[in-house]
Amino acid sequence: MAIKQIRYGGSVCDDREYQAVMKSVRESIISGGWQATKQATLMEGDACKQIQTKYGILTNSGSSAGLLALSALELPKGSEVIISACTFPTIFNIILQCGLVPVVVDAKVGSYTFDIDEVENAITEKTGAIIAIHPVGNPVDMPKLMKIIKKYSKKIYVIEDCCDTWLTSIKGKMVGSYGDVSFTSFHAAHIVSMGVGGGVFTSNKEIARNVRMYRDWGRQANTNKPNTYKTLPKDYNPRFIYEKIGYNFQILELQAAMGRVQLRKAEKIKQMRKDNFDYLYKRLSKFKDLTMPFSIRGSDVCWFAFPITTKGDRGELVAHLEKNGIETRSMFAGNVTRHPMCDNIEYKISGKLDGANYIMRQSFWISVHPRLTKNDKEYIIKTFEDYYTKSSKKVCIPSKMG
Repeated sequence: MAIKQIRYGGSVCDDREYQAVMKSVRESIISGGWQATKQATLMEGDACKQIQTKYGILTNSGSSAGLLALSALELPKGSEVIISACTFPTIFNIILQCGLVPVVVDAKVGSYTFDIDEVENAITEKTGAIIAIHPVGNPVDMPKLMKIIKKYSKKIYVIEDCCDTWLTSIKGKMVGSYGDVSFTSFHAAHIVSMGVGGGVFTSNKEIARNVRMYRDWGRQANTNKPNTYKTLPKDYNPRFIYEKIGYNFQILELQAAMGRVQLRKAEKIKQMRKDNFDYLYKRLSKFKDLTMPFSIRGSDVCWFAFPITTKGDRGELVAHLEKNGIETRSMFAGNVTRHPMCDNIEYKISGKLDGANYIMRQSFWISVHPRLTKNDKEYIIKTFEDYYTKSSKKVCIPSKMG
């Protein structure tokens, strides 16, 4: 008998996505142009309406979106950027790629977000920005963070990492609209998908302009603006004047066509993920070995996954789940500073990283994907029950990692 396979990710697609993509492909064949045009503009507008921002810029991945968002702030070289230790490595890397210094703060077991008080303790005269990561869709306490930022006379930018979430809100205000700029992933594993892709969102016109310039080779924002540069020929085409050291992070029109269909499903996808999360939460709570996730009051979370922390042997538990076809993932990099990539780079640590170390050793996540059936969810619970019934070992709390 084949083992049941319960994956955590994968886009929720049907014939509607297929038809939208094929229509876009036909139009691209006729026009001869494949880069983003009409569908991309429409998707940017649709997405902005959903998360309550004025401007949206599509790009080729969530990681690229993060790099564009931070680049657009044009912080002085050497400025410090505060970030949680529990982050995806490419988001940590964008700080270094912009010539800035990461300042790493701890993450909390259960929420997996950083603590706002610890963030405030990390703020110095060199602080230029804070990256608020919403891990597995679970939001940072953004109202508290934004209130603290207002206390400082100097401008400290807030960037929201929404790669794991879409349509999460706090007291009715959408996550992704609190900070100066936010970014998300539209990868197939995430909540809304373009196959692969990402997006940057802001209500700041200048930031949006900079994002587009950095995305499009560093080309000037207004491509109809006459050439005024004395170093260039007077008749030089303004479409090919480059004002910044930029990138090529564009997408295909067919990706946006798929993404627009996905956005129309977003509310339904969110509700299904919430229902699956609630089911697992209620039934997994009976296992005293497991630390259940928690969120801030007033949040309405679109869960990307179900995060779990075990007091016992994570390796044995994960091996049991995987053996029985239940896919697991570790909580991102855990404590990113413990990875060899950080051996020869400049970064700072503010406070102790005991929570991140514990998460690195004891935490993982499982699926809340909309494809889960009632039988799938019952199977997940039974697999946990089998593990704890058959395990003769006592649950012991591991020591904190230094």
